[in-house]
Amino acid sequence: MKRCIIVLFLLLAFCGENNEIPDQQQTSNTEPSETTVTSEVQSTTTTEIVQLNSFENIRFVIEKEESLVGYLAPKQFLNSGLDIVEGTTREIIGEFTLTLSDCDQADSCLYIKNLLIRADLSTLKSNNVIRDQALNNQWLQSALFPEAIFRVDELVLPNKNFDSKVEDTIVGKLSIREIELDTPFSITAYLDGDSIFISGFTEIDTTWFGFDAPTKFNAWEVLNPIGIKVELVAKQK
Repeated sequence: MKRCIIVLFLLLAFCGENNEIPDQQQTSNTEPSETTVTSEVQSTTTTEIVQLNSFENIRFVIEKEESLVGYLAPKQFLNSGLDIVEGTTREIIGEFTLTLSDCDQADSCLYIKNLLIRADLSTLKSNNVIRDQALNNQWLQSALFPEAIFRVDELVLPNKNFDSKVEDTIVGKLSIREIELDTPFSITAYLDGDSIFISGFTEIDTTWFGFDAPTKFNAWEVLNPIGIKVELVAKQK
């Protein structure tokens, strides 16, 4: 595999701040914002996208110390605007196999096989211990259903002229609370040496996976959809 020289660092910025707003006496008259949580590029630097040699059936394994999975939840307070609550975990395991070669759909194609990512939801941490405990024991019940799984058995992504960078949407099976649904993730990925760097984002409705969004009567409520972000580093094995 030809070694890539990439100088791109993508920073994902999501709506709102991560600091918790006290639940009592919210008096602002600000109109509610849109509840959809979006992912956008905050800043980029010049990048050199290089062309790779073809390769076949290379196995990549997630490096959990360099990766994270997280949620972004719009929290609506009484008579106030939105706060975006964020929780993350690095307890992630996973792997996949890649092939880059000629194809009929484009100049080249990236073939993904046996992609399986597992995240331990019981280890999600925000800036509020009480919130984390409530997610574990009440709403998400991650103490009983700790594992979220995303899998893709086989997928083909058209690739321009063996580029080292890919921007696309992949659809896989997302399982939360043992309920599995087809779920699209918008991703940006690039290959640098023996490592692949992946940023991804999607939105889900909690009711799809059998639980209501958290709420506290006459104080606040979390609004669907909930954003899910991933920042993964996978190394060749």
